[in-house]
Amino acid sequence: LPRDVAPQRVDVHGMNLKELQQNRARQQTNGRAMVRDLNENPSFVGLLPSSGDDDDGNDDSSSTTTMNNYYDVVLCCVGVQYLEHAEQVFAEVARTLKPGTGKVIISFTNRFFYQKALQGWLDRGMQERARLVQDYLRAAGGFDTITVVGDGTSVWKQLQSVAGMGGDPFVAVVATRSTDE
Repeated sequence: LPRDVAPQRVDVHGMNLKELQQNRARQQTNGRAMVRDLNENPSFVGLLPSSGDDDDGNDDSSSTTTMNNYYDVVLCCVGVQYLEHAEQVFAEVARTLKPGTGKVIISFTNRFFYQKALQGWLDRGMQERARLVQDYLRAAGGFDTITVVGDGTSVWKQLQSVAGMGGDPFVAVVATRSTDE
């Protein structure tokens, strides 16, 4: 997170509880570390915090906590290429974002675990991947204004990366939660 941003709460999700618990922004805001394989269960129900929740990171699917319209921002950093049910996951993101102002930022680079990424991701270049993420968000529903940020979609940046002459191409797809319910 940018140093000049002072979030009230940072909750983190991933597959490694120990790493999540060490997240400095989460620690500083007393946020929750949550572990769930979203390919097995793309719903956030039972995963999101409620008052009195502990921070054990356990997947409590029996909980009815839904957290509608709760978050200001959801960041998905270098994980979209592994999501088997991306539309369902992003529909859940839309449900949890504040209408009209909530943002989702989905970032990715050209570096990832090829053996874990979806074939549809592997078959595309950076520009096509950005379009794919935009399509995921459109299919999920609940988002207005979907834009692509970063220079990673240019042919020149991709060639530099492949040739070892440049850094890792970066792309972020940013969408705003619509006001429609």
